[in-house]
Amino acid sequence: MIGPIEVLNDVTKRLDTANIHYFLVGSLAAMFYSRPRFTNDIDLVLRISPDQIQVFEKTFSLDQYYCPPNEVLKDEVLRGGMFNLIHHESGIKIDVVLLNKTEFYQSEFERRQKVELIPDLFVYIATAEDIIIKKLDFYREGGSEKHIQDIREILAENSLDKDYIQKWVEYFGLSSQWQKAQS
Repeated sequence: MIGPIEVLNDVTKRLDTANIHYFLVGSLAAMFYSRPRFTNDIDLVLRISPDQIQVFEKTFSLDQYYCPPNEVLKDEVLRGGMFNLIHHESGIKIDVVLLNKTEFYQSEFERRQKVELIPDLFVYIATAEDIIIKKLDFYREGGSEKHIQDIREILAENSLDKDYIQKWVEYFGLSSQWQKAQS
């Protein structure tokens, strides 16, 4: 059976080969900094330019992945949007967020780290601090307590740059969420 880790391994190898820069976010990234839990999707941030669209499309052949048509990819790349890839054999969805030019996204991209997620699987991943900031925002949007629990576990198990977190908490107006996560 093919699971998210096997698909992530395939996707990141393809991106590395195509010289398309990425980093892992979402549940798989949060699990690196805290406890494992079930997830059946993959969340990636990509920095892709319009001249890389054809390379990207060829990298994810239609016999193995659903990939949006060229016109959709181009529109999303130009607006800094998002799209999905779907691995046909497993049905696993890869949510692809395209790096936009905001100060936070640029900071998040510059801070990404290459880690050994599991033995022999090296991937670029968002820092624990950046995952916390995103989870605070997701909590504000949807109210899901799983984000607060994830943050608490990351706080308990990692040494963090709390000044960096505080800077973005204030910038995004996440003070009440941050206080709750720390209580």
